[in-house]
Amino acid sequence: MPLENSSLNIINLMMTKEEAENFIYKCLVDNESKKDPKEKLTRLDICDILHTDFEIPKSTAYRYYKDSFNLYKWEQAKPDPSQKIKDNKDTILASVLDEAESLLAEGKSAEYFKGIELYSKLLTRFKKV
Repeated sequence: MPLENSSLNIINLMMTKEEAENFIYKCLVDNESKKDPKEKLTRLDICDILHTDFEIPKSTAYRYYKDSFNLYKWEQAKPDPSQKIKDNKDTILASVLDEAESLLAEGKSAEYFKGIELYSKLLTRFKKV
């Protein structure tokens, strides 16, 4: 009795480009926690896993590695989001205060008081967040 393809229980390990890049990125992140350099996966190790286990051509595996490594480096270079938010709040507050002070210098006291009121409201709101 001939075997049909559907009756075989062959596991076909295939990866899409996105899955491969996610795998590489995860390997790079996992390398951060490893103290011993011998435990870390090298570029060659990762590309060999993709080529051997998932049948991705070597040149393609290296290209995926390069893309993932660039993304990884970019993510690592990003500033702390909470610091960026604080800097933006400080910039907004400084801008409002400068505008209010310039209105006072021009002799527009009513607008100055509106500016100071806005500054006070923003300062209170930013402290709550």
